[in-house]
Amino acid sequence: MASKELDLIKRKKQALDDLFSSGRISQSTYEHLNGEIKEALTSVEKYLETIVCKMESRAQDLEKQIGTLEIFLANTEMLHVTGEIDDETYEKQMKAINLGLEAAKQELSDIKSVLEGSKPAESAEAAVCEHEEEKTETPAEETTAEETPGVF
Repeated sequence: MASKELDLIKRKKQALDDLFSSGRISQSTYEHLNGEIKEALTSVEKYLETIVCKMESRAQDLEKQIGTLEIFLANTEMLHVTGEIDDETYEKQMKAINLGLEAAKQELSDIKSVLEGSKPAESAEAAVCEHEEEKTETPAEETTAEETPGVF
């Protein structure tokens, strides 16, 4: 939706430039409309950057989640091999973990494919996203082994 709006704004800008260069509108009209177009363009670009940052943050969260689920998978295997859990419990846990793992991997793949095609302003976006990462990573680093059940 926002990318369509961005394309429309760019087409309007091109039409405005064409009108001005052909002498069909005055300098003052051009400047007025050009200012409005620039505002709209800036607004849509900021919105897209915010979305991209949120998607990148979600991708990072999913990568961590996948790692945690893989640890749970290995832990469940070890518990089963050592006889600490029975076959029925093992099957239920493995099914649940694998479902979560598959869903997380699919979501991560979907996000990465969308992100590959939407990198409008790398430098400005990187600065915004890095700032947001600093805010979101602090609580995650405080997680202890006690808060992660079933992990040795």
